[in-house]
Amino acid sequence: MELSSSRSLLVLRLASATAALSTLVQVVLVLLTVAQVGKLIGAHGGVGYISLLATLVATVAAYLWFRKGGSRGLLMHAGGLVVLMVLQIVLGELKATWFHVGLGVVIVVGVVALATLAYRKPGGAA
Repeated sequence: MELSSSRSLLVLRLASATAALSTLVQVVLVLLTVAQVGKLIGAHGGVGYISLLATLVATVAAYLWFRKGGSRGLLMHAGGLVVLMVLQIVLGELKATWFHVGLGVVIVVGVVALATLAYRKPGGAA
Protein backbone atom coordinates (compact mmCIF):
# COMPACT_ATOMS: atom_id res chain seq x y z
CA MET A 1 0.00 0.00 0.00
CA GLU A 2 1.33 3.42 -0.93
CA LEU A 3 2.41 5.57 2.03
CA SER A 4 0.05 8.44 1.20
CA SER A 5 -2.99 6.13 1.14
CA SER A 6 -2.15 4.21 4.31
CA ARG A 7 -4.97 3.43 6.77
CA SER A 8 -2.88 4.75 9.64
CA LEU A 9 -2.49 8.09 7.81
CA LEU A 10 -6.26 8.21 7.28
CA VAL A 11 -6.86 7.55 11.00
CA LEU A 12 -4.22 10.16 11.88
CA ARG A 13 -5.98 12.72 9.71
CA LEU A 14 -9.45 11.96 11.05
CA ALA A 15 -8.34 11.84 14.69
CA SER A 16 -6.33 15.07 14.44
CA ALA A 17 -9.26 16.82 12.72
CA THR A 18 -11.58 15.56 15.49
CA ALA A 19 -9.14 16.82 18.12
CA ALA A 20 -8.92 20.22 16.43
CA LEU A 21 -12.70 20.51 16.13
CA SER A 22 -13.33 19.46 19.73
CA THR A 23 -10.65 21.84 20.99
CA LEU A 24 -12.31 24.71 19.13
CA VAL A 25 -15.65 23.67 20.67
CA GLN A 26 -13.97 23.97 24.07
CA VAL A 27 -13.00 27.54 23.26
CA VAL A 28 -16.61 28.37 22.37
CA LEU A 29 -17.90 26.73 25.55
CA VAL A 30 -15.54 28.67 27.81
CA LEU A 31 -16.28 31.94 26.01
CA LEU A 32 -20.02 31.36 26.51
CA THR A 33 -19.35 30.70 30.19
CA VAL A 34 -17.27 33.88 30.54
CA ALA A 35 -20.01 35.86 28.76
CA GLN A 36 -22.45 34.41 31.32
CA VAL A 37 -24.64 32.85 28.64
CA GLY A 38 -24.62 29.63 30.59
CA LYS A 39 -22.58 27.59 33.04
CA LEU A 40 -20.82 25.30 30.60
CA ILE A 41 -17.57 24.53 32.43
CA GLY A 42 -18.66 20.91 32.96
CA ALA A 43 -19.23 20.52 29.23
CA HIS A 44 -15.88 22.26 28.60
CA GLY A 45 -14.16 19.60 30.71
CA GLY A 46 -16.04 16.75 29.05
CA VAL A 47 -15.09 17.95 25.59
CA GLY A 48 -11.51 18.23 26.90
CA TYR A 49 -11.49 14.49 27.55
CA ILE A 50 -12.78 13.91 24.02
CA SER A 51 -9.94 16.09 22.71
CA LEU A 52 -7.42 14.07 24.73
CA LEU A 53 -8.83 10.78 23.43
CA ALA A 54 -8.76 11.97 19.82
CA THR A 55 -5.17 13.19 20.23
CA LEU A 56 -4.16 9.89 21.79
CA VAL A 57 -5.68 8.02 18.82
CA ALA A 58 -3.83 10.41 16.48
CA THR A 59 -0.57 9.64 18.31
CA VAL A 60 -1.02 5.87 17.94
CA ALA A 61 -1.89 6.33 14.25
CA ALA A 62 1.15 8.59 13.79
CA TYR A 63 3.33 5.90 15.36
CA LEU A 64 1.94 3.21 13.05
CA TRP A 65 2.38 5.52 10.05
CA PHE A 66 5.93 6.34 11.15
CA ARG A 67 6.77 2.62 11.24
CA LYS A 68 5.72 2.42 7.58
CA GLY A 69 8.04 5.30 6.69
CA GLY A 70 5.91 8.27 7.71
CA SER A 71 6.93 11.49 9.39
CA ARG A 72 8.70 11.37 12.74
CA GLY A 73 7.78 15.02 13.24
CA LEU A 74 4.05 14.25 13.22
CA LEU A 75 4.60 11.48 15.76
CA MET A 76 6.51 13.78 18.11
CA HIS A 77 4.02 16.60 17.60
CA ALA A 78 1.04 14.38 18.46
CA GLY A 79 2.83 12.80 21.42
CA GLY A 80 3.81 16.19 22.79
CA LEU A 81 0.22 17.36 22.58
CA VAL A 82 -0.94 14.35 24.62
CA VAL A 83 1.50 15.31 27.38
CA LEU A 84 0.35 18.95 27.27
CA MET A 85 -3.31 17.89 27.40
CA VAL A 86 -2.76 15.72 30.47
CA LEU A 87 -1.00 18.66 32.13
CA GLN A 88 -3.92 20.87 31.06
CA ILE A 89 -6.40 18.56 32.79
CA VAL A 90 -4.31 18.65 35.96
CA LEU A 91 -4.18 22.46 35.87
CA GLY A 92 -7.94 22.61 35.35
CA GLU A 93 -8.60 20.30 38.30
CA LEU A 94 -6.24 22.38 40.46
CA LYS A 95 -8.15 25.55 39.44
CA ALA A 96 -4.88 27.15 38.26
CA THR A 97 -6.91 29.36 35.94
CA TRP A 98 -4.32 31.56 34.24
CA PHE A 99 -1.85 28.73 33.71
CA HIS A 100 -4.75 26.67 32.35
CA VAL A 101 -5.76 29.46 29.96
CA GLY A 102 -2.19 30.05 28.75
CA LEU A 103 -1.56 26.38 28.12
CA GLY A 104 -4.99 26.14 26.47
CA VAL A 105 -3.98 28.72 23.87
CA VAL A 106 -0.81 26.75 23.14
CA ILE A 107 -2.81 23.53 22.81
CA VAL A 108 -5.36 25.06 20.43
CA VAL A 109 -2.57 26.29 18.15
CA GLY A 110 -0.76 22.94 18.41
CA VAL A 111 -3.80 20.80 17.65
CA VAL A 112 -4.85 22.91 14.67
CA ALA A 113 -1.25 22.72 13.42
CA LEU A 114 -1.26 18.92 13.86
CA ALA A 115 -4.41 18.56 11.78
CA THR A 116 -3.01 20.89 9.12
CA LEU A 117 0.28 18.99 8.95
CA ALA A 118 -1.48 15.62 8.83
CA TYR A 119 -3.36 16.73 5.72
CA ARG A 120 -0.38 18.49 4.07
CA LYS A 121 2.38 15.86 4.63
CA PRO A 122 1.27 12.71 2.84
CA GLY A 123 4.71 11.63 1.61
CA GLY A 124 6.35 11.05 4.97
CA ALA A 125 9.18 13.52 4.45
CA ALA A 126 10.98 13.61 7.77
